[in-house]
Amino acid sequence: MPALSGFANPIAMDGFEADTKLINDLCAWAKKKPSRIAMELGMAATTLTRPAHGKADTRIGRQTLNKLRAAYPDFPGFAEPDHLQSNATVVRMEGASLEEPEETLPIWGTGLGAAREIDGEAIEQTMLNTGEIVEYVKRPAILKRTKKAYGLYVQGSSMHPALPDGEMVVAVRDMPLSIGDNVVVYLKAIDDEEASRAVLIKELVRRSASYVELRQYQPAKDFKIDMTEVLRIDRILTRREMLS
Repeated sequence: MPALSGFANPIAMDGFEADTKLINDLCAWAKKKPSRIAMELGMAATTLTRPAHGKADTRIGRQTLNKLRAAYPDFPGFAEPDHLQSNATVVRMEGASLEEPEETLPIWGTGLGAAREIDGEAIEQTMLNTGEIVEYVKRPAILKRTKKAYGLYVQGSSMHPALPDGEMVVAVRDMPLSIGDNVVVYLKAIDDEEASRAVLIKELVRRSASYVELRQYQPAKDFKIDMTEVLRIDRILTRREMLS
């Protein structure tokens, strides 16, 4: 494809407008919709559609940018000026960056929803990669001093209409839980009880020392998960809390 002029450079430009221009320029160059590119790269569609549509609360994460660079190495918008090329080595740190938490909220990477059979019925769960931050969004005021908050995109329709497919939710680790809270339940990995590879985004109905009872809306069902399968439970903030 011929080189085009006027592309946004993600290194040379800052801000939400630069991200919007970058995604739209890439789509025009590749002749594909943002959702199509996201699907081909195994990302949630909203990872690219939100910045493409100019959502002022969404930025393109470094992991996402790296995937785009690898998939479209000839796209001229990714060219970096010589004086901006880096000779630094990226060192992966454990936990969240201390440089980010005051202003931005990390959105962890999610994959496609998958069914898990519980009590003979398919219960919608979400595959999760907590090692990948797909983007950052503006941090709500209530979370300014909280480093244990993060965002996820809801996958599937099991919690519709309260939490529809594609909606971003904000969860907080080690927050007190109450009956009726929407929660993110981390299920232990089969080969590693200290890790989780899937989560359930549901309503908390009851919790005991031996089990946690959850509720989904579509199809309507209450079900129990043995606590031996649960790594941890994080609370999802309500819209009222997010706006306070």
